Amino acid sequence: MSSPDANLLGSFVMFFDHGLLVIEDAESGAAHEDWDAASEYVHFDQDSLYVAVQSVVDGAVAVTAYRDSAPSHETEGLVEAFSGEFDSEFGRFRIHDSDNRAVLTITGRRGRNRVTVLVDEFNWAARVVVTIGVPA
Repeated sequence: MSSPDANLLGSFVMFFDHGLLVIEDAESGAAHEDWDAASEYVHFDQDSLYVAVQSVVDGAVAVTAYRDSAPSHETEGLVEAFSGEFDSEFGRFRIHDSDNRAVLTITGRRGRNRVTVLVDEFNWAARVVVTIGVPA
């Protein structure tokens, strides 16, 4: 019998100085040059995703990552901010703040991976759940 959190890859809670969570392939070269931070709360560029979260003045942000799917108690009340596919040559992903003070490195699969991001509130997320798994 496995626990409901058997797919848990890791988590962290921290204050985001710039209100920006980055989810990307560990070898990403994405620059997000066409991102408009004033109007886009989520921005995808090749193999990198920016997700706006609340800044340090509003409180800490809890980020949790799962393989394939998260338990229902973790996703209750959250809304989907992104669902798409990333290519990864080595199957390694980094989830981190824009200053790299907190970095969670995840081992996914080589090739295509489905990445889904759920948040409690667009642009001011205090809770984020990321799943990385097999494409649909």
